[in-house]
Amino acid sequence: MELQMRIRIFAIFAQLVFLLGFLSSTVCIEESKFSCRESERVALLEFKGGLRDPHSLLSSWEGGDCCNWRGVSCNNETKHVVSIDLGYRQLFDGPSTTWRLSGEIKVSLLGLKYLNYLDFSYNDFGGIDIPEFIGSIRGLSYLNLSNAGFSGRIPPQLGNLSSLRYLDLNSFYSLHTLYTDDLEWLPRLSSLRFLDMNSVNLARIDDWFRAINMIRSLSALYLPNCLLKAMPAFLSFHNLTSLVTLDLSNNQFNSRIPNWLFNMSNLEYLNLQFNHFQGSIPDTFANLTSFETIKLGKNELVGPIPRSIRKLCSLRVLDLSSNNITDDVSALAEISSGCARDSLEVLNFRGNNLAGILSDWLEKLKKLIFLDLGNNLLQGSIPASIGNIPTLRNLFLNHNMLNGTLPESIGQLSDLTVLDVSYNSLTGIVSEVHFHRLSKLAHLSLGSNSFLMNMSSEWEPPFSLKLIGLLGLQAGAEISSMAAEKQREYNVLDLSCAEINDTAPDWIWNYLHHIFLLDLSHNQITGEVPGRLKYASMEHIDLSFNKFEGALPALPASIEYIDFSSNSFSGSISPLLGQPMLIFSHLFISDNLLNGTIPASLCHYSEMFAIDLSGNFLSGELPECLADFTSLSSLDLGNNKLHGEIPSSMGTFSWLQVLHLNNNSFHGELPMALSSCTRLVAFDVSDNKLSGEMPTWIGESLPFLKILRLRSNMFYGSIPREISLLTSLQILDLAGNNLSGTIPCSLGNMTAMALTHKPNERILAVFQRGIGSVLDNYGPSGYSESLFLVIKGRLLEYSKNLQYVASIDVSDNNLSGNLPHELFNLHGLQNLNFSGNNLTGKIPENIGQLELLESLDLSRNNIFGSIPASLSLLTYLSHLNLSHNKLSGRIPTGHQLQTLDDPSIYIGNPGLCGPPLEECKGNETYSTKLPVEDDEFDSEMLGFYIGIILGFVSGFWAIWGILLFSESIRYAYFQFIDRWLYPS
Repeated sequence: MELQMRIRIFAIFAQLVFLLGFLSSTVCIEESKFSCRESERVALLEFKGGLRDPHSLLSSWEGGDCCNWRGVSCNNETKHVVSIDLGYRQLFDGPSTTWRLSGEIKVSLLGLKYLNYLDFSYNDFGGIDIPEFIGSIRGLSYLNLSNAGFSGRIPPQLGNLSSLRYLDLNSFYSLHTLYTDDLEWLPRLSSLRFLDMNSVNLARIDDWFRAINMIRSLSALYLPNCLLKAMPAFLSFHNLTSLVTLDLSNNQFNSRIPNWLFNMSNLEYLNLQFNHFQGSIPDTFANLTSFETIKLGKNELVGPIPRSIRKLCSLRVLDLSSNNITDDVSALAEISSGCARDSLEVLNFRGNNLAGILSDWLEKLKKLIFLDLGNNLLQGSIPASIGNIPTLRNLFLNHNMLNGTLPESIGQLSDLTVLDVSYNSLTGIVSEVHFHRLSKLAHLSLGSNSFLMNMSSEWEPPFSLKLIGLLGLQAGAEISSMAAEKQREYNVLDLSCAEINDTAPDWIWNYLHHIFLLDLSHNQITGEVPGRLKYASMEHIDLSFNKFEGALPALPASIEYIDFSSNSFSGSISPLLGQPMLIFSHLFISDNLLNGTIPASLCHYSEMFAIDLSGNFLSGELPECLADFTSLSSLDLGNNKLHGEIPSSMGTFSWLQVLHLNNNSFHGELPMALSSCTRLVAFDVSDNKLSGEMPTWIGESLPFLKILRLRSNMFYGSIPREISLLTSLQILDLAGNNLSGTIPCSLGNMTAMALTHKPNERILAVFQRGIGSVLDNYGPSGYSESLFLVIKGRLLEYSKNLQYVASIDVSDNNLSGNLPHELFNLHGLQNLNFSGNNLTGKIPENIGQLELLESLDLSRNNIFGSIPASLSLLTYLSHLNLSHNKLSGRIPTGHQLQTLDDPSIYIGNPGLCGPPLEECKGNETYSTKLPVEDDEFDSEMLGFYIGIILGFVSGFWAIWGILLFSESIRYAYFQFIDRWLYPS
């Protein structure tokens, strides 16, 4: 009985224990189902307290269940917070990029012990440092701080995140700069697979690759825009066997492409754009057996294409665009003869120097989808066999020297969507046969050829074009039929350079409701723009270089890009800027007849990228509200009647790359606030009334400057040595001021002027459309820099070739001292003008090193001595002025100097002789009346003393030699001495 009682009590106790356990687990399940960990909730709230969230993006961060808060994720079982995703792209649902989180990042995040995912990307933390304590969140496998407004040194504590697989520190779109002076922390990230450090300043690191090479797991590496300069030529080993993607574009490599880059067997994507690589492509391309993409665009590769390229058996995309490859195009036949012919889909050699004639090797590339050989030196005809590539969708052969007719076989390419053969010398008839099976054709570009379009009036095009590019074709009614009557869905219409010299055809204005881009530029179109333009739906309009007149037209609300430059529009710009709802980003109205002031309403469009109002009659002062243009990249207000001081508010233009205020009446000093415009490439305030000393901050704070023009102002003082820090400077124009002192020798350090082979890219390449784009020849290209420079004694305009100009002009100042011989190490100089100063000394002998010099003006100085013979070695010299100095001696002859036979080159130098002046007399080489330099004086004195000694010796032996060897003369001589000393 007692035993049964004990058993019953035990059973009841067990049931109670089970019931309590069940209730406890139920409570825990219910709690875990509806709530996160309290300690982590508190940590998140404390973290939120450090943020500034003016638009309440984190309004859901309240209550007890933090797992349901916006951007927070928890483990489904443990309810520990494992992810915080506050990236701007995740949170953003507002109308403006101002909807971003800012503030500080609280250390309370360390309370989230199980956090493995952290994303703060595309917010704006206002330039604060990356918190060091992030390196203590050991469980992180994903960290994204890209473009979040961090600045300063990357904390090496990030190297403690041994579980990290993804690290993104991309700063390309940030206003703040990250940097690091060592990468020793990187190899400790032993699990890292993805690393993006785009636009992180790595300029201080020479051995950057050694650290990268120790991360065996790395699959994707992005280091563009990092100011990298050195790349190892050889490696004893490399660990990057898992690397699939490598992006080293837009750096400062200036060497041959190292072979080890092509020993990475798994590499699929390689981007080396925008560097200065030299030499031929390494033969080790043959080792890339699984290579899928090669991009070496925008470098300076030179030399032939290696024949081993045919061994790239898995090659799908080959992009060597925008280099300096100088091979014959027939070398590409090696690809079609190798195993790559069965895999290659993209072949892009745009923007090189490929020459020769296309042949039938192209038809062997049976899988080719994209072919771009544009912007080369190809000649001959387009082979008819090109119609035998059934997969071809994009064909770019534009900007070459092709001739002959357009082969009718192109009409067989049923998949073709883009056909661009513009800017060649093609002739012949273009008929419906050329478009027979092109039912998918969307972009047609035939402009700048000599085609005769001949379509039957009964023909129904099989395609519906989106882009019609007939630039320069005078096809009359055929254009009307092609563009309007048969094509009702086109959204790009280019009739530029079509020799329209009347009012614009009515059909152009009748279909504005579906046009995205309209280009009527470079015609002679007269009349006013019709008012119905206001009801169009277009985004881009280019009416430049015509004869449109009247007031500026009303514009559609959808407009973004406006180019009305070089017309006869008159009146104020206020009505245009007073239209509500406009959102345009580019405004070009230069060279018209506009007057009045720049209205404050301009500032309603503060998100504009480019403004060009130059060449008008605008007056008044600049509005203070210009400070609101924080995204502005180019501002050109030159050649107007503006006055006042340059406002300090312009220092807010942190993205500004072009500033032209030339030929106005601005006065005062250059505001130091402009030193904040650190991205400036072109800075032109010439022909104003500015004064003060030339600022040192120009050299210290504007590292990317390529054009500096301060001419024709009232600047005084010396040329600051800091100018020599501008190693990218190509044009320095300080003429017509009151500068004094000597010319700094350090100007010889401006390395961009020493380059004899300059990069083949525009001064402002960043504003140009993308290479290989479908719209490569059409529509807006953004602001294009052009300058009027005084070269060869004349005012010359440079635009398309401006990137090749290297010039120094310090004429008409009060500079003194010698010509620094260091300046003549700038071998790439084309123009050198020191005229109208007080320079002395001799012309340096090394002047013959300026092999590209076209114009040299040293006139109106006090330079003396002879003209160096090396001057005759300057084979490009076409303008020379050495007049009104104190030069002497015979004028050198030979080579280029023989063609410069104008005597006025040498007038005002009375000591010069020889053609084209009077012949020299005898063997005279200089006039003794001219002052001589110290070393010349020393030489003459030495000769004088030697003459005295020789005269003494000669006189001594002339007398004592006779007395010694003639007894009668010696007897008579001493008798004479005795009678003279002792007269009787």
